[in-house]
Amino acid sequence: GAGSSAAQAAAAELVCADVLQWQPSAPLDAVYDQTCWCALHPDRWSDWAAQLHRWIRPGGSLCLMAMQALRDNAAEGFIEGPPYHLDVHMLRALLPASHWHWPAPPYTRVDHKGGRFELALHLQRR
Repeated sequence: GAGSSAAQAAAAELVCADVLQWQPSAPLDAVYDQTCWCALHPDRWSDWAAQLHRWIRPGGSLCLMAMQALRDNAAEGFIEGPPYHLDVHMLRALLPASHWHWPAPPYTRVDHKGGRFELALHLQRR
């Protein structure tokens, strides 16, 4: 009936694995990332972006809560975190419009204690 198809549509699998090593058995419909990207050292960001592109099927979704944690020392080139600051311009470079559909800003802001916040991004893989 209608209830069983709704339950199937809402089904999700929880996987605990090394995100830079694990590979799904089939392309994923969606990935939700909150605090994964901002916990990875910036040297690994291009690896993570490539992994997301491999995992998510064309037409699938990336729901990303992009942590905004800019620190004063960033102006001098210091890398501080986690959480690392996920600049929208950097994200657009690593998740280019040729591979992902970006919605137009402004993006929804989710405030945290201490002045930090996340930007809620919903990208669709091309």
